[in-house]
Amino acid sequence: MDPITHGVIGLALSSFSGQAVSLDNPVSIGAAIGAMSPDIDVVTRLFFDDMFYCKHHRGFSHSVPSLLGLSGLITFGLSMFFPEMHIWQVFLWTFFGALSHTAFDILNSYGAMLIKKKWKASLLSLYDPVLSVIALFLIFYRSHTALTLGVSAFIFFAYMGVRFKMKQSAKRNVIEYFGHGYSIEEVEILPSLKAFYKWDFIVHSSSHDIVGNFNQFRKDVKVIEKLSNKEKYFKDIFMKTNLGAYFSDFTPNFHIAPFKDTEQTVLKVIDLRYHFKGEFMHHAELRLDESLNVIESYFQPYTLSKRIPVLESA
Repeated sequence: MDPITHGVIGLALSSFSGQAVSLDNPVSIGAAIGAMSPDIDVVTRLFFDDMFYCKHHRGFSHSVPSLLGLSGLITFGLSMFFPEMHIWQVFLWTFFGALSHTAFDILNSYGAMLIKKKWKASLLSLYDPVLSVIALFLIFYRSHTALTLGVSAFIFFAYMGVRFKMKQSAKRNVIEYFGHGYSIEEVEILPSLKAFYKWDFIVHSSSHDIVGNFNQFRKDVKVIEKLSNKEKYFKDIFMKTNLGAYFSDFTPNFHIAPFKDTEQTVLKVIDLRYHFKGEFMHHAELRLDESLNVIESYFQPYTLSKRIPVLESA
């Protein structure tokens, strides 16, 4: 989710404090800033390359120790403008706001680190209209009671249950659609980036990796890419390299496409998760000599024109 959406969710969350949501209320301000603060890891792009950023984004800055530290700094800053505020109350709701950021990042397909490793539930897209309606109601309704707050919380958790059931339904339909023609090894279901009623899928079979989307309303399966993976022995070579260790940690869903370039074998590696305008977002490239020894390797984040060298030996 983008920082503004996280901030809106933080504001909405502060309504559960029993105080009116207001931009002159340190509880509301703290919760909103706290909800945006974990994305401070974006500053790493000023000092390091995209490979470092992709590896660490939604990492330590989203973990509980960092959330506590960020909440403390934000609370200290607010105390300079609101000297009479209740320090621990503001700190608590600032921390809840920061924690909501990590929680909602975990609910989408990229995931985030809460304690030691990244978790992902793949239930929400980057924008969800139902969550927006709930958040706006919590922010702008001026006379909240235990009933309105309780109903809002119930609707949210019920909606998460509905999303979970929708994801299960999408997976069943995808397995049924491909199960008769392919030997399915794994199916990954991800919330679509385009519409909340669609789901993206990645099917790993013995012969192909298949990427597409499932329309929840029409119960329609659409294939976007079908990639042959007959030469699976290249995966073992790739996984023994530094690039392979990095890329497989970056994404569990990748495809390897080998081809010959003069006397070299080139492994084009594709992150199958995100597909925009006919192209996948992240790639990697490994070049091998005739004996299948590594010559050079590159990580290609966001665009194929970007090539970040990966050191394979000391």
